[in-house]
Amino acid sequence: MNSIVSEWYEEKKNVDEMRNWNPALKEWERSVISFFPPGARILDIGCGLGREAFALSDFGYNVVGIDISNEVITQVKQLSADKGYHISFQEYDGEHLNFDAEAFDVIIMWAQTFGLLYGNKFRKDYLSECKRVLKKGGLCSFSAHDYRFLTEHYPNCLDDHRFYPFADSVIYWEAFEAADLIQFAELAGFEVLLCEKGNIYKPEDGTILHCLCRK
Repeated sequence: MNSIVSEWYEEKKNVDEMRNWNPALKEWERSVISFFPPGARILDIGCGLGREAFALSDFGYNVVGIDISNEVITQVKQLSADKGYHISFQEYDGEHLNFDAEAFDVIIMWAQTFGLLYGNKFRKDYLSECKRVLKKGGLCSFSAHDYRFLTEHYPNCLDDHRFYPFADSVIYWEAFEAADLIQFAELAGFEVLLCEKGNIYKPEDGTILHCLCRK
């Protein structure tokens, strides 16, 4: 994982800002989980402070959350304990998934985690690693910033396909078009089930792209 990303998420002030999240699943996320098998074991990559993990646990899924940030994992473990959840949250190196082959039914990379995987080769290799730890027929769902939406609404924050939402900061998210996400998934050997724009909570929040694929 790029040092720009790891350094950003080790800063307590940046992690503290995550606490302002809406705890509900987003509109597009609710549509995607209709594909998940009941009681699925889910790996939540880039779990942050647990928004998705807590919501999915409430739906009866068995969730494991991982993140590159020690600060994030420290905080989310405390939040989980305070809320009475029994979810495994683990720090990892941002590159290697320290799990056995075929360990999970579903992998999610939501909240634009995919856009922090810098470089085409890294993204392809990372999705291949995701495929390794998925069971046969397992599902991988990942989301990213919608390049076309950003060019229309936030052109001042774009440098080519790099989206810089924070002024005077070096961290950025890669933005994509649907064809890009499909290509990455297929290069890693996945079968793409859908790739589309998704609404967040309400229309004025804008849209993201999300891709659902199967091993």
